[in-house]
Amino acid sequence: MLGLLTSRVGRLNGLITLWLARIAAVALALIAVVTLCDVIARKLFNSGFTFTVELTEMAMAAIVFLGIGLVTHQRGHIAVDVVTLRLSERSRIWLGLVTNLLSLGFVVVMVWRLWLQAAFIASKGDTTPIWNIPLGPVAYLIAAGSVWLATGLLLQVLDATDRAMHPQKAAPASAERPLQE
Repeated sequence: MLGLLTSRVGRLNGLITLWLARIAAVALALIAVVTLCDVIARKLFNSGFTFTVELTEMAMAAIVFLGIGLVTHQRGHIAVDVVTLRLSERSRIWLGLVTNLLSLGFVVVMVWRLWLQAAFIASKGDTTPIWNIPLGPVAYLIAAGSVWLATGLLLQVLDATDRAMHPQKAAPASAERPLQE
């Protein structure tokens, strides 16, 4: 029953994080185009865009927090296994469970604080200095994107728990994508 639930949640998580990463890719392309146009305007007309820095800052936040969920879902984070390769399979399974639990705990606190910070920013009515764009929606976008990081970690904790309870199951390699659709 748990396996079916995690499989369905995993597919949904993969689909949502893929679309969020696509939005992040559009934000990255926007940064590239605006920066190119800004450089050309500075060279040709001796006057660049006044909003390039602010647009880049907001888009970079979107890139990081909308893209990190897919990286977590695909287990794409860099993992150094120099020490863990020397451990027994059982020790690696339990170490994986503990590190996933610690990561999830840290990220849950981070997500909680990001939502509180977004509410604070929105309540103050902070805006960008040039365009006067409200920063509240950007802060909420960052908080919402970080939820999918937590969801991916929760799925990894459930997977690690399953492997700890059933040691005969093989541990997924970082290149494998067991949670994808």
